[in-house]
Amino acid sequence: MKTLEVKIRTTPPGSDQTLKLASKIFISRDALIELTSSVDDTKAVSVVKLDEEGNEVSKPRRAIVCAAQNKLAKVCQMSEALRVACGFSIGDQIRISYSPSTATVPDAEQIVVEAALPNNAEIDADLVGFWEAFLSQHLVHVETLFPGLVLKKLSAKPEDQAAERAGPRSLEIDNVPGREAEVKELNKFLAWFAKPHQYHNQRNFFGMVIHGGHGTGKTMLLDMVAKTGWGTVHRIHFKDKLPEVQETLLQARSQQPSIVLIDGLERLIDSTRSNRVAVILALCETMDALSADAAAKGELPKVVMIATCLDHVTDVPPEMRDPGRFTRDIFLPLPDLDCRKAILESFNLPLPPEERDDILQDLSQRTHAYNAKDLHHLAAEAEFIALCNYLGSQSNQPSTVDQLTETLQDTTISTKNTSSSSSTTHHLLRTHLDAARKKIRPSAMHDVNLKPPPIHWSDIGGQDSVKESLQLAVAISRMPLADVTAIIGQPPKGFLLYGPPGCSKTMAAQAMATESGLNFFAVKGAELLNMYVGESERAVRRLFERAREVSPSMIFFDEIDSIAGLRSGMGSGTATTSHGGLNVLTTLLNEMDGFETMQGVLVLAATNRPQALDPALLRPGRFDELIYVGPPGEDARRAILTNIAAKRRLKDVDVEKLVEMTDGYSGAELVGICRTAGRAAFTRKLKAGTQLGDLCIEMEDFTTAIAKTPKQITPEMLRGYAEWEKKF
Repeated sequence: MKTLEVKIRTTPPGSDQTLKLASKIFISRDALIELTSSVDDTKAVSVVKLDEEGNEVSKPRRAIVCAAQNKLAKVCQMSEALRVACGFSIGDQIRISYSPSTATVPDAEQIVVEAALPNNAEIDADLVGFWEAFLSQHLVHVETLFPGLVLKKLSAKPEDQAAERAGPRSLEIDNVPGREAEVKELNKFLAWFAKPHQYHNQRNFFGMVIHGGHGTGKTMLLDMVAKTGWGTVHRIHFKDKLPEVQETLLQARSQQPSIVLIDGLERLIDSTRSNRVAVILALCETMDALSADAAAKGELPKVVMIATCLDHVTDVPPEMRDPGRFTRDIFLPLPDLDCRKAILESFNLPLPPEERDDILQDLSQRTHAYNAKDLHHLAAEAEFIALCNYLGSQSNQPSTVDQLTETLQDTTISTKNTSSSSSTTHHLLRTHLDAARKKIRPSAMHDVNLKPPPIHWSDIGGQDSVKESLQLAVAISRMPLADVTAIIGQPPKGFLLYGPPGCSKTMAAQAMATESGLNFFAVKGAELLNMYVGESERAVRRLFERAREVSPSMIFFDEIDSIAGLRSGMGSGTATTSHGGLNVLTTLLNEMDGFETMQGVLVLAATNRPQALDPALLRPGRFDELIYVGPPGEDARRAILTNIAAKRRLKDVDVEKLVEMTDGYSGAELVGICRTAGRAAFTRKLKAGTQLGDLCIEMEDFTTAIAKTPKQITPEMLRGYAEWEKKF
């Protein structure tokens, strides 16, 4: 017989919640090997309390010894249930004795349960059948039984109150306004674990990923699953260290039924985390072990694992989406018109009864891109505005805190779908909701400059054909899709502006957004490239996602050749795409291929080097229209110079002569020539001592500026554009 003397320390985390570890004593792995010569966690031992002299002062008790996950030095951990049953206290010194002859816990062939009633009373015969069925249902899951164990009644209901039939909680969540389809899909997933007997021969475990933008309800659904009470809930937080993650997963597997919830998976396995690979491996190994359990038993283990993230494709690594791991996903899109109305109706806003339906319908139509949280903030803001207006209109305003609190309570919205009647006498009006909508901005629009610089078509001289093409594109995008397809088929959605530098490609895109009122997303291609793996692709996907959320909108890629260059081995272009750029190009192509999801989104791109673009980008359904933005012709130069002349102080300047002298210059170079001419005028003033009020730009200044400004557009460059255009 071997013995080990240790002190009792605090209970292992989670062991008191389900009592599944109630019969176990945890010691260090080294101590377990020294005591039992193995790491087997099924060995039975004898436990007795010691006094200060080391004498045994209690009766021997039986328990099972196993290794703790954390390091324990001369101490042990045991559940509160076992400690109380043995009469031990935290800090007591105990002796653990191990004998191979008594180390094996025999399997129970028969369990006899007797009613321990006072005065030898007998149990009601009508209840015998119930207790037999009830106890057999629960005892089959018990790991260890202690013969002679007595369960005492600690509390009881009044005699006139019916007893509740004990049973497992339902693993199903209630419906959520505006999320009916997603809740139905989630309940289908949960049914596999709640009723495994209905799904025999399930050989693989599978987890669920709920993904969507901020405020779409991911955390809410996790909390609803947790509140079902079906099993022990284990939450993994993004700040948890690797040992904590491993311990949580171990407990979830050993304490079935259990629910593992990971809110914000992308933060838990962020690319900047030093042990990212180890955390991913821990999650994968646990799911693989659960798959092995499923294969061995022919049914799913009672372990539900659900994670949330912003984007399923970019946030969940490929190895975590392999069979037996996170193979199921549910996307939570921004609510559409009908969903927004359902959400608003669930708030039970104190609206005028005769206008209620019209107001809700109108508000639903005017809250595009709002998520459920945004709508709740909007409703709360509207009620606050209404309250302030009401208080301001009263001659006798509340003079005490209690009076103000009572008034606030009278006008507080309800987040539950209660009766449509309201006890308040103060109604929300359209004006209150309109004022709130101006203050509460949709989350999808945060940190995005949705409005371009105020550039108008009149600010761009010439380029009439370019303006006409872009104006037609906007007009078509606003027409009913059925009418468009009946006339031209699939409407164009991608427009490539190409031509020499400085010829107003970027200004044309900005003017298009300004004049049309489209929400404007402008990015330079190089800004999307990121040194971290997957971040560039995530940026592209997020860009398109946000454009769809706030449609009608327009995405403008300036210098697109920096992310969509020729792939190695294709063509004779001088630019090739690196491995990271190739992934960005692939993501861009996939996003533009999603025609059905691109409704209301136009994509513009500009490049000075169309020859460097990958041909796949120019196929039908992507950049459908190629628009050449060339150097300004005679009329365009006249318009540009006339616009500039109207804003400057000129003297004896022949605009027609300047138009002739600036042939071959780009629009940007014309602006530069005018700026240089102004500097030349100031130089003359300094030399001649002219009064500032008499200073004007003269023809001589323009002649000097033109002579100093070289032409950046060469004949070879123009021939290159013409030859490239012939290929398409």
